[in-house]
Amino acid sequence: METARDGKEGLERVEGDVDIELVITDFEMPEMDGLELTRAIRSRDERSALPVVIVTSRGDDSDRARGIEAGADAYMIKRAFDQQTLLETVERLVGR
Repeated sequence: METARDGKEGLERVEGDVDIELVITDFEMPEMDGLELTRAIRSRDERSALPVVIVTSRGDDSDRARGIEAGADAYMIKRAFDQQTLLETVERLVGR
């Protein structure tokens, strides 16, 4: 498992480690937010299929739509967060 302080560092880790199989990101981060990170991952041919899950406090339908439009495979809201749902989502996306 890798961690990053912000989206910019997250993208650097994704680009530098081909063993990363899934990204979990927040919507709001310094340097590069979760939407920018997701778009950047999708724009890189070699990593464009990498599953991305956004976990955020931003629960408006418009925010969810923006996340999905950016290329997120799943969008989860923190106030309704359920660890089992996250684990099932990860399992579905990475096939384990």
